[in-house]
Formats: sequence, structure tokens, C-alpha cells
Amino acid sequence: MTAKHWMMASFALLLLVLLAIGAWWAFAPFRNLDILIVNGTVVDGTGSAPRQCDVAIRDGKIIGLGTWRFFFAKPKVTLDANHRIVAPGFIDVHTHVEPNLPTSAAFAPANFLRQGVTTLITGNCGRSRTDIAGLFRGLERHGTYINVATLIGHNSVRKEVMGEAAHSPNPDELNRMRGMIEQAMKDGALGLSTGLVYVPGRFAKRPEVIALAKSASDYGGIYASHIRDEARGGISAIEEALDIGQTAGMPTQISHFKCSSPSQWHTALQRLQLVEAAQAKGQRVNIDAYPYDCSSTTTDVLLPDWALQDNRRGLHEAARNAGKRQQLHDDIFIRLRQEGWPDLRHIRLVAGKPEWIGKTLADVPQSAHDLDHQIDNLIEVSLRGGAQAIYADMNEGDVEQIVTAPFGVFGSDSAVRDVEGQYKPHPRGCGTFPRIFRIYVREKQLLSLSAAVRKTSREAAEIFGLENRGLLRAGAWADVVIFDLATIEDRADYEQPFAEPSGIDYVLVNGAIVVDHGNLTLSKPAPGQALRKKPSALPEALSSLSNR
Repeated sequence: MTAKHWMMASFALLLLVLLAIGAWWAFAPFRNLDILIVNGTVVDGTGSAPRQCDVAIRDGKIIGLGTWRFFFAKPKVTLDANHRIVAPGFIDVHTHVEPNLPTSAAFAPANFLRQGVTTLITGNCGRSRTDIAGLFRGLERHGTYINVATLIGHNSVRKEVMGEAAHSPNPDELNRMRGMIEQAMKDGALGLSTGLVYVPGRFAKRPEVIALAKSASDYGGIYASHIRDEARGGISAIEEALDIGQTAGMPTQISHFKCSSPSQWHTALQRLQLVEAAQAKGQRVNIDAYPYDCSSTTTDVLLPDWALQDNRRGLHEAARNAGKRQQLHDDIFIRLRQEGWPDLRHIRLVAGKPEWIGKTLADVPQSAHDLDHQIDNLIEVSLRGGAQAIYADMNEGDVEQIVTAPFGVFGSDSAVRDVEGQYKPHPRGCGTFPRIFRIYVREKQLLSLSAAVRKTSREAAEIFGLENRGLLRAGAWADVVIFDLATIEDRADYEQPFAEPSGIDYVLVNGAIVVDHGNLTLSKPAPGQALRKKPSALPEALSSLSNR
């Protein structure tokens, strides 16, 4: 070898060494990983097209996406996604888990985790814990395997201050309620929720709600409302919600958007256009929905206001006075006829007295073949405390329009499911999110995969101001779901409401595996977090949210 060749070879060797050192240095941040997800199709939550790449996780966060950059990686755990979909964990924006939050043990809501849900927003429909600071302290003291955020509920606040009184609050009562809401916002609540069809919220006039909403708005809160009527009065109820949000100067979320009762079927477009019109004027408005044509709530919603005022005084009078009972019967009858119901066979009781469960109001407490006698059954059930029921009250065409609306996200409207309980609840508690991908993405192809993932993750995080959630990108919290689009399925139905979904391989919460092929892997410490909202101006994510 000549001197020239030797020098060239030496230079080439030196260059290779320098390149190797440079590569080692450049990729050093990706070497020591907690988890590396490989061979997956990443749908990152932004709405972008799926892409083939790996996901690197360390210390609960995503540190990068790519392929060749992880050549030098030494992960503690490698998850082979096996060409499955790798997406941000689902965010359930409408839940009722506040009664289930821990008092002695870590919170591990299996029915949500198995669906791929990594974040819950509770405190909806005006019902919440009023001690928000205590709620979060309990989560942190005992642990949680899922992220939890909460709203402050108008009904709960009103009940604490005014009981179930039907009158408007006096100045002192209003100030006390405002003070409670302001404290809740300081303690990390996302905003104010209302349930204007439930006692005592149904007795609240619009000025009261606006005044209380402003207390949440002052801290950058959102207004989330179960509106006053989802049936015949639904249009005016939507307009009321929009007016409250606009007047209070805050983003508005209309809960479990729907068109209830036969007289209102096929009005989804008209209702959605109200939202679009508000957006066109610059108002921040969104909706949530669940992908079912049956709803679930209490039988109390069928009763007139006067029967429920002052701790159900009117209902108790109807038990003793034939004239009052006839008035109650007539009021219920007129409303049902106006809504287009020929009978009450669409209402099936799912909780209450054990002998009622699974039966319709045509069957309990006694067999009744016509509407008059079925209303008598409803009154008897109400006199005995009422019951939770499933209502077959929606049209699938309306549901399709609502679920696919570009400004909509998803909420199960569910609590924690106790499979040992004496009840037969709505299957949405175990099937909402797999059902979205099975029906509307795979079978009906009404949503693209990227759009569905965005709606179940990033869109929800933006609406509620959840920072670094709902995205697969460097710096985001590693909430991840890995599922097979070809097999993901909700197996829960009205006869078997606790059936577990299929097609979901892994669920990660803040970088820890909590579900492995349907099995909960509850290692300690629990990885979930209490998600407090910063009590300041509107989050940047909300102020920049486009009206889609």
C-alpha cells in the first residue's frame, strides 16, 4: 500500500469513527427508554394520515417518534404493535365517576380502561363533588390508574346551599353559590356543568345560571350543559345553552347531544345548525355524544316540575289526594302524546327494586296494556323512589349525523360498572369507544380513522384545555392505546351490558401499561394523574381552537 493510499484509508477510518461517535452522541437521548413501541401504524391525533413508525417513551412521556433514530435504543420493554393502530389514549369527556373516586384504595375503573380510555372528565350534568381540592387530594393519596379531571356541578352546589328549593336564590344564596364555584375553579375544576332537567337545577332560571357561569368564566372555565329538554323543547333548550355561554363569555359544551322522542326524530340537522350558526358568530361551541340510539336516566325526568318541588311534595300529595293524582296523570299523558309516544314500552327499568330490573313500564309494578295504565305504573314507581331506566328514544339516522359532526367529541355518560351489582345498565359504560371504531369507521365508513382518533383524543383535549394530552408527539404524556381496526368491537349490549370489548391489545397511562390484551396490569405506583386546570385566563388551546 502506498503512503497516499494509507493516508486515504486512515482518513476514511477516522471519518467512520467520527460518524459513529456523532451518531452515538446524536441518538444518546433515545438509548435508555422505558418502553419502545415498534411495528405500529401511528395515528397521532392531529388528523394527519397514518404512518409507519415507532414510539419511544421515558419517564411517562413520549420522547420521540421515528424508526432509524432508535437503532441504538435499549428499552426496558419493547411492545410489538404487530401492524396495529397506535393512537393517543381515548378521552371520555362525559362521565359520572365522582361517587367511585377512592377513599381507601387506588382507582382502577376497569370498564373504562379496557375500552382504551386513559382520561376521564367527571362532574357532568350538574352533579359533582363540591370539595374539588379534597377530590384531587384523595386521588393523589390513594392513587389512580386513569387520569381524572372534573367540572363543578351546579345541582350539587345549589343543593348544598338551597336544598331542593324551587325558588330563585336570594342575594345571599347566590353569593354563597358563586363563592363555592370560584373556590372549585381555584382548586382545579375545568368549569361549570349544569343538569337543567334534574332536581334542583330544573328550578333554576336563566339569570341564575348565567351569574354562576360567570363565576367559572372568570377563571377560564367551560360551560358544559345537560340542557333543559332534549325532546320537544330541545331547540329552545339549545338556544338557552348558547345564550348562557355567550353571555357568560365562555366556551360551551352541549352534553350528549340528541333528538329524543318520535316527534323530534330527523331534527338533528336543524339542531346542529344552531351550533354552527353560533360558531359562525365567533362563539366557541362543541358537543359530545355516545354512539347509541338509547339513552339512560331516571324516571323522574318524566314528571312535571310541580311534582318534584320541595322534596317531591307534589308527588307525595298525589299519593294521598285523588285530584292531585289525576292532575299528575294528565300532565304526564299530555306530554307523552305531544312527544309522539303511544305507550311506555320503550322505557325499561335497569335499577331499583330487583323485581323491576329488565322490565318495561308496561310490565311493572303490574301488567298494563294501554298508556293510561302504564302511566299509573310510572306513578307507582315514582312513589316508591323512582328508578334508573333505559329509553329507546332516538333515531339511528340522527345519531349518525351527530356522531360524525366535525365539532363533536365523545362521552359515555357512564359511571364505574360493578359487575356484582343488582342492576342491568346501559352498555355504553363498557362499549362506547370500541363501538365508534367498529360502526362508524370500519363498517359504515362515516368517519375516517384519522378523524375518529382526533375526535376521541386531541379534539377533546383542546376543548377542555388538557395540556399535553391527546397527541402522540415528543413532550406529550404517554397515554396510548394499541388496537386492531379489523377486530375492535364492543361486545356489551342491553342483555349483557358488562361484556368486555375485544381488539384492544395495550393501554398505557402516562407511560405505564395498564391493560395487556384485556387484562388489567395494575403495577404500583398507580400511573394516573389528577388533572387540575390552572385557574387563569383561557387556555391557549381553547383560544386558538378553530370552529370546525
